Amino acid sequence: MESKVLKTDVCFNKNIFSEVIEQPIDVDFTLPDYCPDISKVFKCKAVPMITSKSMNGKSITIDGNVCITLLYCDKNNKLCSYEYIYPFSKIKEMPEESDNCNLSCSVKCDYINCRAITGRKVDIHGAVSLNVKAFKRCSNQIVSDYDEENLELKRSLAPATVPMGYREKHLIIEEEISIGNSASPVLQILRYDAAPYVTECKVLNEKIVVKGEMAVTVLYSADGIAVPQLIKTTLPFSQIVEMAGVTELCKCDVKAKIAFLEIRPANSYNGECRSFTFNAKVCLLCESYCVNEIAVIEDAFSTKYQTTLTQNQVRFNKICQNVKENCLFKRNVELMEDITSVIDIWCEKGSQKVTLVNGNISLSALLLVGIIACDQNDNVSFYEKPLEFEFNYPLNCDSESLYFNPDIEILSVGYTILSANTLELRIEVCVMGAVYEKSDIALITDIKIDTNKPCVKSQKGGTVICFLNNRETVWDIAKRYNASTEEITKINCIEKGDLRNKRMILVPIN
Repeated sequence: MESKVLKTDVCFNKNIFSEVIEQPIDVDFTLPDYCPDISKVFKCKAVPMITSKSMNGKSITIDGNVCITLLYCDKNNKLCSYEYIYPFSKIKEMPEESDNCNLSCSVKCDYINCRAITGRKVDIHGAVSLNVKAFKRCSNQIVSDYDEENLELKRSLAPATVPMGYREKHLIIEEEISIGNSASPVLQILRYDAAPYVTECKVLNEKIVVKGEMAVTVLYSADGIAVPQLIKTTLPFSQIVEMAGVTELCKCDVKAKIAFLEIRPANSYNGECRSFTFNAKVCLLCESYCVNEIAVIEDAFSTKYQTTLTQNQVRFNKICQNVKENCLFKRNVELMEDITSVIDIWCEKGSQKVTLVNGNISLSALLLVGIIACDQNDNVSFYEKPLEFEFNYPLNCDSESLYFNPDIEILSVGYTILSANTLELRIEVCVMGAVYEKSDIALITDIKIDTNKPCVKSQKGGTVICFLNNRETVWDIAKRYNASTEEITKINCIEKGDLRNKRMILVPIN
């Protein structure tokens, strides 16, 4: 009878390129004529964005810009701002061609330092880091079954998270944000921010339906009012992302990143400005996967002939738990001066550290809170408070090879004035991400039986008495003597391979 081998494709993501690239920021600029002179610099904020990325052969090209916002006060203690766009471009070479590759890139600001050289000239130094990855979906053929009478197979099921696809799609959001007819007209935008947040992700056949919200904040100076005004709103968005191969049984991880953001005053027919034009490009990063069990052969041998196995080390990344937890972080902070009101308050994410110990996630992160406040004389002051955020979460899986790289989203920042120089801060934080369990398994990709070379056995037939050690299994004994696992189990009345109460067993030799 001819032997028949059955093979199965095991899919995985192969990393072609992975590197963190530093992009320095070294620039000096002079304020335009319509901006007043600088008396004191409050804050220099740098927001990096990836505007485009591409691959050609072995070359990766990444273009982006850093939006630098300078918050300062003039000689009359009036809050002012100026926005400067710093473009950058990076080209990197990969070790191999980029055919059918996916390119992923994230960017963050490492640090930014600002110094006013004169009342109108500013010198800025800093750096942003680009986390660039190029990967493609590959497959290995492994032996899942072999139809041969004398072949013993050690079967098992390997739990795995199989990558199904990766897709990025850009979404354009254009809106007009009104401040209302009762509010004073807008003179100048001082600070703006927008944060996209995915609220729902549903996988259909060949499609992923994404819904989310964009939290928008605009701080502006108004005509006839000394104190800056603040407006907050939420803009909903939805998008259908097409992805070949995905079904309702698949799961999807979607992240939303800002690729372009611009908020400008919109003048009406009478020259007054009572609204803002909002233009944003949001990049939706969609990664789909399917959690299943793959039938694999861990080991094999023939009871009659010499057997050669070809093995390949395969890494299985199993998603053992998805984390999406909202938590309210409270902290009292003291200010150096007495205040009567808070004009604007926001929170930025800093460095973070994750440890997985004793079945628990322990996350520590730095949150940087910015506060613009006024005293009883309407004098504006700025405060920046670093806060340590701690997050602990129990895991359902217990393994030494877990990996977790969470996203931290700031959902809202609230406050209560407790005294003239003390605030109670309330920061709503969402921690989300997938906990992966990594396992490297040597799987058999080919089995060859040489019928011209019989196995060398210690005796031609009969029964051998075998004394066990504590760690031996039925498979270990059978392979040592080229015996049948089924016959060993049957003759020794062993249930489910349990050798805990056995000191010696009988091994039939054919």
